[in-house]
Amino acid sequence: MVHPEMSGDGVDSLPDYFPLRKDLKIWPRDDGTGRVNLENPTNGRFYRFGKLEHQFLLALQETESAWKSFEHCQRLKDGSSFSPQACLRLCQWLAHHELTELESQAKTPDLFPKHAFLPKTISSAFFFKLPLCNPNRLLKHLAEKLSWMLSNTALLVAFAVLIGTLISTLGKWEEFIAGYDRLISPWRFSVLAVAWVVLKFAHELGHGLMCRKNGGEVEEAGLAFVLFMPLAYVDVTSSWRFASRWQRLQVTLAGVVAEILIAVLALIVWNCSSSIVIRQAAADVVILASISSLVFNLNPLLKFDGYFALADLSGVDNLYVHGRTYAHSLGRRIFLGIRNHSRALPADVPGWVKTYGCAAALYRTLTVGGLLIAASTLFHGAGILLAVAGFFLFVIAPLRSLGASLAGLYREGSLRPFRLFLRLGALTAVVLGLLFIAPVGWNVTAPAIVQYSPPAIVRNQMAGFVETVHVSDGDTVLSQQPLVTLRDDDLQLKLRRQKKQLAQVQQEIRSAQWRGQSSELKDAMSRHEGLLAQVDETQKQVDQLVIRAPREGKVVSRRIELIMGTYLKPGEELAVIGNERSKRLKVSIGQREARQAANWRFNSLRILVEGHPSWDAKLIRLETRAGTSPPDDSMLVVNGGPLAVVHQASDEFELCHPRVNAYIQLDELHSEMLRAGQRVVVALPCKRPSLGRSLLSFIDER
Repeated sequence: MVHPEMSGDGVDSLPDYFPLRKDLKIWPRDDGTGRVNLENPTNGRFYRFGKLEHQFLLALQETESAWKSFEHCQRLKDGSSFSPQACLRLCQWLAHHELTELESQAKTPDLFPKHAFLPKTISSAFFFKLPLCNPNRLLKHLAEKLSWMLSNTALLVAFAVLIGTLISTLGKWEEFIAGYDRLISPWRFSVLAVAWVVLKFAHELGHGLMCRKNGGEVEEAGLAFVLFMPLAYVDVTSSWRFASRWQRLQVTLAGVVAEILIAVLALIVWNCSSSIVIRQAAADVVILASISSLVFNLNPLLKFDGYFALADLSGVDNLYVHGRTYAHSLGRRIFLGIRNHSRALPADVPGWVKTYGCAAALYRTLTVGGLLIAASTLFHGAGILLAVAGFFLFVIAPLRSLGASLAGLYREGSLRPFRLFLRLGALTAVVLGLLFIAPVGWNVTAPAIVQYSPPAIVRNQMAGFVETVHVSDGDTVLSQQPLVTLRDDDLQLKLRRQKKQLAQVQQEIRSAQWRGQSSELKDAMSRHEGLLAQVDETQKQVDQLVIRAPREGKVVSRRIELIMGTYLKPGEELAVIGNERSKRLKVSIGQREARQAANWRFNSLRILVEGHPSWDAKLIRLETRAGTSPPDDSMLVVNGGPLAVVHQASDEFELCHPRVNAYIQLDELHSEMLRAGQRVVVALPCKRPSLGRSLLSFIDER
């Protein structure tokens, strides 16, 4: 039913002259219930009516008299359920939506009072539409050319391809998920943006093509903005003319099907390609299509594709209205103690709508809260003002309406203020107890990186070109075993010149000794000592061109094979030599958690590693000062890690918030199990403050 609950006076209140507009169109439905859709060509809107309402409209078109049409309905089977009050409400609803030919629509009571004190611009900031074009002719041409793609056969073939692709990927899910280690890297933002635009365009194109294929009209397309984020849309309300619910379902689900087909193509590309870049881009398309289709478009709790599909499949008209009506009735009964004398739902509405209404109300509350938080976060100062305006729109305005309703009930004598205040006081006490009294404690996780203990970092002391790389990543080496040999021609030439000069001075010493010239001998001996020191120093520098392992262990380097022929400056890190049986965890802890270190630093902490059972270990050291220097490059978000950073000059990064480093020593068993450079998670048994205190802290930080 399309009319809301409202009290009426009876048959005498029904107007005698009440003509419907001549341009209204009634479209029957094939669900066997006698229900119809009424089209208003003026604004392109459609309204659903039940069987008795349909008979009333038909009689009204003939008699142009509301009370004669009501008498006609009373003579029909089940006509007794169409009460005078319901008929009056229907007439008022028709007049309010300007579906009659009355000269003054304003004489009819306004069933939907507007809040003049709330400007429409506030709601427009959260959602508004921008029509751009009329794609009807283009979609008609495309539907004719692509009719084979919209056939049932094509959909069955696509479904078979989907099943086959999923089966072929079953054994590769770990590899597929591994592609998201670097999901938040800079270059992938552009891929995600392009994929999102393509998916949304294909989604709306699917709606439009299927609507045109089934004979509907698509006279508007444009952009819808949610918190100023653009989303494409097409107007396919003409699909309400279709008598077949299956045709309406085809139009409703065509957008989701289009996204799934693109996801299938992307999954095929992922399976066939060997390029890491292409596979990551394909994986992005798959995950975006899956999330947008399953979480948003097919979600029936909001009025998207999933809602209209559920309404058509269940045959429940105005599902959203019925669910909201029941949720409001239940809320008034539980929180305010107000019981409705009339039924919250009509008798022909199934019981599951009650559950749907409660779930939709809860989801709407969370969605509105999320929008307000997002507005305050995304737009900084202006976002705070926008969030406050939204709070008045979504919270204060409904509370104002509720206050007016309670005042009316009080004047009627059906509301007892003392009982209401007592109930609200008890509920407030419970909420405050949950927020500020009941402690909330859970394990907080912190990211960590596996390191050798102690890590022996190999650096070159001399500059030079890499002439030879003697080892590879993962090789086991002995102490002082050569790793890399550098070449410095100038240094080698310098050493040869010094040795030549030394040989000449030695010859002078022998000549002076032979001739017995003591003064020349003394001078030559002095120069010999100086040259010998220079040769020794230069020889040490030449020896340092051969970079050797400082200890026995395993070579860990991601690029040691790639430095062949490159020029190295002094002090560059080439590799790490570590003992596989001696490793540690370097943990990055937030400042808030670090303040509670005294409560857990001497207790065992839980180590969580994907693919391995968890175990307990103790903290051996906690740094006393927090800093913004990254604990390890692999832990940064740009490299697929969890730590957010700010890009600085010279390709350096700085943590967004200061953090404290801590260290956990691993035993031999877990040291051999984990590889150096592997990311793990450490559970910290921190006692978090209550939810209310956390909320106040968040507001204070903002």
